[in-house]
Order: sequence, then structure tokens, then C-alpha cells
Amino acid sequence: MNILLLTILDASFVEDRPLFVQFCANDPDILLEASRVVESRTDYVDINLGCPQRIARRGNYGAFLMDNLPVIKSLVHKLAHNLYVPVSCKIRIFSSLEDTITYARMLEDAGCSLLAVHGRTRDEKDGKKIRADWDAIKAVKEAVRIPVLANGNIRHMDDVHSCLEATGVDGVLSAESLLENPALFAGFRTAEWIEGDKRSNEDGGLDQTDLLVEYLKLCEKYPVPWRMIRAHVHRMLGDWFRIHPHIREDLNKQNILTFEFLYDMVYRLKELGTRIPLYVKDTGAGLSAKGVANGNA
Repeated sequence: MNILLLTILDASFVEDRPLFVQFCANDPDILLEASRVVESRTDYVDINLGCPQRIARRGNYGAFLMDNLPVIKSLVHKLAHNLYVPVSCKIRIFSSLEDTITYARMLEDAGCSLLAVHGRTRDEKDGKKIRADWDAIKAVKEAVRIPVLANGNIRHMDDVHSCLEATGVDGVLSAESLLENPALFAGFRTAEWIEGDKRSNEDGGLDQTDLLVEYLKLCEKYPVPWRMIRAHVHRMLGDWFRIHPHIREDLNKQNILTFEFLYDMVYRLKELGTRIPLYVKDTGAGLSAKGVANGNA
């Protein structure tokens, strides 16, 4: 645990509540030690049991602990019986619904107080090609007594409402879509998700360069590794780079990034006269970039 994380937690103490701190782990004692550092600053300690990436395989954590449920149970039990803040877990489903329900009930019995369920298996990594199984999430919700959150197939707010109705869960998460459009939960959607929509949509007065500038300002205030910043820039500006690949190439050539370079890159994109707006449903009032800047995203 480093000073940077504690600084961010302190800065979030008032504005971002409830606040969850998530850990990847496979050793109960080490996980407890780390959790005790942050428990006075957070509302939940979350265990990531859903990561399917190669780094999780190498480190033996995330979704790869699904092969060793006793270890998972020991992680949850250790925290639930030694912390004064509740424990939550993020999981993926098994290919067998029966195994998934058994898994969820085991977590509840071990002391998990809130369960987030990604409706894909560990091997189903391509969210654009493989639909999440909302029926499995619904079955988990009906099988446990604790609150359940759903994850998967959430591209815009219509999906949020559809998921809540289909699964009966207590809340909804988004991952990949939110990386491209951090204003998703404020009702904004990218052009990709208004195509074929017969309802009226209007320019929301916001685009991804606006969101990127806000993100960069936060990174200046709360430094993170440049490799993470680079990845987020590519996700937020992917559509723009497809129109102006020479700017993407300039970004890729930069071995050492600076905020000055990134702000200038945004300026160059705007100077080229291209704008790819985020859209909102035409309700007569609409949403505005100001509402997002004030923390409503």
C-alpha cells in the first residue's frame, strides 16, 4: 500500500460515497493486512474474483481462483471476521448454473455482504461478441439474501434499465463501455449506440475530448502510471483516431508522455474541425457538459 492510494482515499472521503477499495489476492493474511490499511477510509473492501486476464492467471488470483474455492472462502471469511467494514466480491459465472449458485451461496455463507456478478464465464472475454447471461445473474439474485449487482451488456442507460428489469438486481455495473464513455451513467451515449434507434437523440454538448481533459486534470492532481493514462487516452479517443490516424501515430511514437503533449493533442484534434459528440435522448431539456463536470457522471 502506498501513500498515493491513501491520498486519493482521503480526497474521496466526502464526495465519493459509498467508496469501495478492491484487492486482488490469494493469501488471506496478506489480504487482511492490506485491508486494515484502508478500512478506516472506505465503506467496503472488495475482493476481485472475476479478472480473466493473463496477469491474473500468472499471479493466481481473480477468476483463476475459481479452480480452488476453499481459497476463495478463506479470503472472504478472513476479512469478514476481522474487519469492521463489510466485504464485497466480484465474480464471474461458471458454465453450470448449479455451480454458479453454489459458488454464490458459499460466498454469502463465508461473510460476503454484497455480490457483483459478471454474467460471463472466465473464458468469455470478448464482451462485444459474447452476450452476458442475465438469466444466470437473475438466478443468483434469487438464490441469495445479500444485495446483488449485475455486470455485462451495459452500453448505455437503456441497458441499465433493461438489466434491472430482467434480473431484479439491486444495482448495475459497467466496465468496457465506461472506459470509452465515462459519462455513460449520466445518460450520454456514443454515436455507435444511437444508430438504428428510432427515438430522437440530440447532441449532448459533450464529447470524449472534454472527458479526456477532465481525466487528465485528475491525473495531474492524483498521479497514476503513464501506461494507464496512455491506455485510457486510446479508449476515449478511439473514434477520433480512426478519422485522424496520423495523430494516433504521433501518440504512439511518444516514448515519454507529458501532460503538455496530451493537452496539445486534444487541441490539434479540435483544430482539425472534427467533433464526435456524445448524445442524449431528446427529452426537451437534455443534459449538459456542466452537469457532468459537477460530478453527476
